[in-house]
Amino acid sequence: MNGERYIDLHSLNIVNLLGLEPSKKYQEEIDGWLFNVNEYIGEFYLDTNNMLAYTESNFEKLKISNTLSIEQLKYSELYNKLFFKVENSLSGLECVVSMGNDYLLEHIDVFANKQFEFILELYVALHIKNVISKFNVKTSFNHPFIFRIELCNTSYDDAYHIIEEIRKINVEISEKIPKLFAAVQVQSCKIDRIMKNVHLSDFLRTLYNYEDLNALIEDLESLIDILSKFEKLS
Repeated sequence: MNGERYIDLHSLNIVNLLGLEPSKKYQEEIDGWLFNVNEYIGEFYLDTNNMLAYTESNFEKLKISNTLSIEQLKYSELYNKLFFKVENSLSGLECVVSMGNDYLLEHIDVFANKQFEFILELYVALHIKNVISKFNVKTSFNHPFIFRIELCNTSYDDAYHIIEEIRKINVEISEKIPKLFAAVQVQSCKIDRIMKNVHLSDFLRTLYNYEDLNALIEDLESLIDILSKFEKLS
């Protein structure tokens, strides 16, 4: 535009080009990536506030955003029977991993069991955190089965590998859930007391931050030991 190159990370200006006929169409390779290029002549408005200057680092962000969008499309068209869906958030450069509606509807009996749902949330959260901890990215887990992965400060290669790892976990967990549910139905799960006495979402976030249930148990045991010493001194 006006001899300058910009990056529209989330194609927010595409609506301004709808209905316009390109004056020229061709393909161009930019930094090893092949793009379809449309040229337009005439009066139309593009909001440069929603664009990034074309730089090496911003082009890296475009590659990540494009890969996330392709993955989102795959989950819509090919992987919609899997447990998770992956979305490209419009908030910066963020990958949102959440439970797919199709999977929920097909396994409604599984998620109607609150004990199993709670155990499954713990199981999934620890698996996700284990993968993410291999990479230098920030993540948050604020709602059941919703994980937000911040990718704005990572490389395209790392982002690509993160998405690949998430997909592997997705396939594995999707296949395991019915078997896990059947096993839990047979066994007696003595977790009524913890479900009754703790705020489950807070407990899940705490465990997600710890990454390891054993580490949390060790710290609680240390806390019990300290409190017992306090009791002896009183």
